[in-house]
Order: sequence, then structure tokens, then C-alpha cells
Amino acid sequence: MARFLLSGLVSLALLAACGGEAVVSSEPVEEMPPAEAADAERTALARCGEVTPEGYCGVRFGMTVAEARQAFPVSLESYEAPADGVAPEAGCHELFAVEPVTGVSFLGEGGRVGRVDLMTEAARTADGFGVGTQASAIRTKFGDAMGMATNAFEPEITDLTVVDGDTKFVFEIQDGVVRAWRAGIAPTIDYVAHCG
Repeated sequence: MARFLLSGLVSLALLAACGGEAVVSSEPVEEMPPAEAADAERTALARCGEVTPEGYCGVRFGMTVAEARQAFPVSLESYEAPADGVAPEAGCHELFAVEPVTGVSFLGEGGRVGRVDLMTEAARTADGFGVGTQASAIRTKFGDAMGMATNAFEPEITDLTVVDGDTKFVFEIQDGVVRAWRAGIAPTIDYVAHCG
């Protein structure tokens, strides 16, 4: 239950940082027990495979937002309300996967997908890295080829960055473990505050 509440609060905070207005549904939301929710998410993402330099789960970096909505196994929703009649796809915005997937979002800008953000243990790189991975395993694999920086908003978080061609993988490390991560292409992969 706390996970869903936290996800909702994080989503609203990110939307506030993006400058968009949250569109809130008045319909009641039923909450699944955490273990059941995690199983449902894993099942929904089971056929997705690894996060690669090209993208994740049928969504390729650089494809249109409309193509991404068709490719991903669950609906992708944008919670930003259009400003001045301009569709959110024209600017920078996030596309959030709907339940049972709660730990995946895509960042779009100019109508194209530029990155995926992951807070679920279900998504992994080809090397098996993802939420819950020990930072030491990433450091051992990439050594000096990996960048390391203090997170711009949370000084207790270290960002480990691995570059593969035009794609970057950024792992947020808290207490020696990946808490969240993202993969994508410039310029969206470099936005620390999502659309901020």
C-alpha cells in the first residue's frame, strides 16, 4: 500500500516539477497487496526482455509517442493537461504505465520518446543490472568506463553512468544498492528533474 501511495506522490511531485497540471480521477482506486501487485507487474512485463541501448519492451528511443503507446504492453498515460491547446506530446512530458505496471515511465519530448525510467525490479539490463543490484557489481563490470557523480537533488544518492553508443544508463545508488535507474538518449537522458 505504501508503494502505491509513494508512487502517486512521486508522480505528483514530478508533474509539479514539469510545470504540468495533474489530471486527477474521481473514481475510487482499489489497492492490491504489495506481493500481489509485484507479481502482476512481473507478469505484465514478462515478455519485455532486457532494457537495451535501443529501448525497452517494444518502445525504441526516438520513436513517436503514438508508436510507443501502441508498442508497450499496457496503456501509457500522460497526466499533464494541455496548455493553451498544445498537445503534451509537443513539449517535454512523461508517459506512465498503468496498473498493474507501476514502476515504468517514459520521457517524451518533441513527440518522440527519449528515455525510460525504472523503479521496478522486473526490468534489467543485459548484464542483469536493475533495482536491487549492488553498486559494487556495476563498478566491477565497468570500472573506469563508468562515470560517477553526486545526484543534483539528493546528495546522499550517487549516480553511476554507463555509456553504450548514443545511449546512457544511469543508476541511482542509495546505501550501496540501485534504488531506481534510467536509460535513454540525449537530451532527455540528461534531464535530472525529468522535464524540469
